[in-house]
Formats: sequence, structure tokens, C-alpha cells
Amino acid sequence: MPGSNATPWTASYTRQVAENIRHHRRRQGLSVQNVADRCAAQGYPLQRNHLTKLESGHRASLTVAELLVLAHALTVPPVLLLAPLGRSTDTVEILPGVDADPGEAVFWLDGTAPLPDTPPDDGAGARAELQTLRAHRTLVGEWSARARAAAAARGRAGDENEPYRDAWRTAAHDHAEQADHAAERISHLRDNMRLRGLPLPDLPPGLIHLDLRPE
Repeated sequence: MPGSNATPWTASYTRQVAENIRHHRRRQGLSVQNVADRCAAQGYPLQRNHLTKLESGHRASLTVAELLVLAHALTVPPVLLLAPLGRSTDTVEILPGVDADPGEAVFWLDGTAPLPDTPPDDGAGARAELQTLRAHRTLVGEWSARARAAAAARGRAGDENEPYRDAWRTAAHDHAEQADHAAERISHLRDNMRLRGLPLPDLPPGLIHLDLRPE
């Protein structure tokens, strides 16, 4: 909603965000009322007329809460409502007087890289923390996939009616070995995170032992 901090840039950027909202809504074949209903179902009612005013450029600003609820209602990452990624727009004025390619804007918003024409070490520490958390999530996902595959292969290898039991035993061994490698990398990464004072994400039950090692 417009407020005392509304400026020409806030109005212009809000229109850009509104265009992104409309793009993703139409792309999914949703009506404005559909989106309003989804927002209400999340416990944050947004009236149809408010959304219509937003999409038609008659609102000068948007709250963070509205942005997040709309992103969830549209099942898109919030960052895609903030930058027109994959569209024909040449640039987006991501800050007052700062134009960026939509991809560059997304990389700044998600912590991948600084904005163009800014020092490379600008925010480097914070970006490194995000990259570490992403690496942790990726490794846990890799471990989970390998552990499930190993369990499934062991099940096939234990089936007396399975004609390829030896092949399944080999597959189970290989998947288990890769899961162990992933677990070892997770352990090293968590040690590094402790040294840097970073919060440790929760581990799935099969990896809890990594934090129970003797000092």
C-alpha cells in the first residue's frame, strides 16, 4: 500500500512486480479470484479488488508479506516475482537508478553474486554463508537419494526370485559407498561451519550420528 516512503522508483518497481505476478498467474491459467482464494486459504486474505488494482498499476507499493503470500499462492519462488527472469525485458531497475539484467538481478537477490558495477567483495561473507547452506542441502539430498537406492537394491538382491541378484548386490554396494562418501563430506562441511560460527541445519535420522562423534 502507498505510504510515506513511496517514491517514483517504488511505484515503478511495484508495477514491474505486478507484471511478474500477472505473468505467472496467466501462465497457470488462474483468475484473479483464484489467486485471492489461495491467499485466503493461507490465512492472509487479499481481496480481489486489491489484486486487480495491483496488476493494473494503481498501487504504488507492495508489502513483503503480500509478496511472500502471492509467491506461495502462485507456486513460484519469491525471487521470480522480483525480477522478470526468462522474459523479454532487457533490464530491471532493481534499485533506484540501478538497472540490471534480470538474471543479474536474480543472482543478487538469491545471494549468488553482487550487482554489476559493485566491488566483488561487497557482501561476500553473507553470500559465502548462503553457498555453504546450499552445499549442505545438496549433499544431504545426495546422501538421501543414495541411501534410498541402496536400500531398494538390497531388497531386490534379497529376493530369491530375482534373476539378477548379484547385479543388485553390486548396485547396493555402490550406492551405499556413495552414500558414505556424501556423509563424510557432510561431516567435514559441518566441522567447517562450526569453526565459522554458522548455525547447523537439522540432519535426517540416518545422519544424526555425525554430530555424536566423541570430541
